[in-house]
Amino acid sequence: MRMLKMVNPYEVEDRLLLKTYVKRSIAIISGKGSEVFDDKGRRFIDLTSAYGVAILGHSNPVIVEAIVNQLKKISSCHGSFYNDARAEFLEETSRFTSRFFPKMLLVNSGAEAVDLAVKTAFRKTGRSRIVAAKRSFHGKTLGALSATWNPEYKKGLEHVLGERVVFAEYGDEEDLKSKVDEETAAVILEPVQGEGGVRIPPTGYLKAAREIASDKGALLILDEIQTGLRRTGTFFAFEKEDVAPDIALLAKGVAGGIPVGVTFFSEEASTVAEPGFHTSTYGGNPLACAAGAATMRLLRETVTRETVEERSRVFREGLEALRNLRIIREIRISGLMIGIELKVRSKPLVDLLAEKGVLVLTAGPTVVRLLPSLNIPLNLVEEACSIIFEAMRSYESRLGSSSTAG
Repeated sequence: MRMLKMVNPYEVEDRLLLKTYVKRSIAIISGKGSEVFDDKGRRFIDLTSAYGVAILGHSNPVIVEAIVNQLKKISSCHGSFYNDARAEFLEETSRFTSRFFPKMLLVNSGAEAVDLAVKTAFRKTGRSRIVAAKRSFHGKTLGALSATWNPEYKKGLEHVLGERVVFAEYGDEEDLKSKVDEETAAVILEPVQGEGGVRIPPTGYLKAAREIASDKGALLILDEIQTGLRRTGTFFAFEKEDVAPDIALLAKGVAGGIPVGVTFFSEEASTVAEPGFHTSTYGGNPLACAAGAATMRLLRETVTRETVEERSRVFREGLEALRNLRIIREIRISGLMIGIELKVRSKPLVDLLAEKGVLVLTAGPTVVRLLPSLNIPLNLVEEACSIIFEAMRSYESRLGSSSTAG
């Protein structure tokens, strides 16, 4: 039997990939649940869930079985044909969403879902401006990038992106109201800002946004790509505010690791649809839909709101000791969306935690972000919190008196 040569992922990726990622010097080879393993056999507690994608853990056996069974049947089926796996996924998803949205469209990513939402708003209203929030992140395709705040992502593209998007202070009802006018096609917001630093708006902000948009005849788009699918406890984060947008977006964990994006439409917003308005070769493919249906069943039957709230509580208790450290500015928690804001740069701590076996994310220059799987075992939560505290305490000691800077 011919033996396959083991490639060196570091050398090959550095040589052949366009350098658009800030690489971490870890090659993840395998994963099970909330633990992943690198090419050297080192084990890590994964509090990133692959940027919020593996919401039910890596290689979840129920999702794996659904993918394997579907792969044996058929993996691709264009949207111009009907398909049983797609129908099952739509039915399972609608159990959570039908009371808000009678229609949805399946796409490939969060950025594509954003593009479709913005395109819908432009067509529906006949207007040409969008209001988004400062510190927002909606993706990096041209359409989604226009609504993403960080100017660093837009360098060299200003002449293309133009000034169709106006940015308001996140959480500031009055500033939002001052930015929305008769030329606004839509207001697009994250119920909790993820990359922007796990920023949680004041209670009532989303309800105010709903009223402001409606008053000016604009659509309200809520980007739930990171906050949805029980990440904050409820299926959609906006449910806690008792509001409903015209359009909502899901992606990341929809299919437990297989790329899927979904744009949801109210009855009124859905009237823009006509054949050819938006199609996608891979959108709603049977493989992704089989994984998605399995994910939705698990979110309905096994990984409930109570599951998330229990883990959120254990994280909250486990991270409480951090408040005694001088380098900590604030801890923000919404379900299993956690931001630890520091008075120092976050990247050195992210690297230190990786050395100690815990993978976390940044969210801006001074925020450590945790996005664990929703079903992370409680013993791993406790172990991870202990490691985080010891690492941050050690780092603070090394900094000495300069740790209070900032």
